[in-house]
Amino acid sequence: MSGDRQLVREAVAAYFGGNLQTADAGIYFQSGPLTSLGLGTAFPYKVKTAADQFYTSGQAAGVSWGAVLTVRLKPQRITRGAIAGKTSGWRLRRYTTLCDLEVLSYEPHLEVAELGLDNLVDGLLGLIYADRTLGTTDAGLYPTGRLITQAGEMPGGIDIGEAEFTVDGDRGKARGGIEITFSCDTYVMA
Repeated sequence: MSGDRQLVREAVAAYFGGNLQTADAGIYFQSGPLTSLGLGTAFPYKVKTAADQFYTSGQAAGVSWGAVLTVRLKPQRITRGAIAGKTSGWRLRRYTTLCDLEVLSYEPHLEVAELGLDNLVDGLLGLIYADRTLGTTDAGLYPTGRLITQAGEMPGGIDIGEAEFTVDGDRGKARGGIEITFSCDTYVMA
């Protein structure tokens, strides 16, 4: 495996977002484990804009709050532990992974949107704690038996940013979000 940036992005989006969907030569994930907490869609790449229905996909008709997740890869560090010989050993690729949760709310009270975002963040953290490989354990698909060896573990842990919102007029539409950053480690023979 020469590189795995695309695989890591898609694995993170799929783990939080659900089932693969395609449209306009792009991919996204919906109907995942966080749908009941307001996550409508997860994108493996930053999108220019997402239509309102992407925020509330999978939720009951008339819902007035929802979120989309996009995955960004920040600085990456590659290290190699050589074991005898010219090329034997393991290469660690540590991806600093940022999950950007963007919220769209038509709730009359901003605190309802912020409470929903808190619950969504807690749900996302719970999924990281439930499987540090983010669902990427598959001996037939990955040479080491898993793509992501660990996510959100040491040395960096998990960073959760500050929620920010902007409101269009009194009790109008609100947009906001929060960033969650953690490492995703992959190992390849090198």
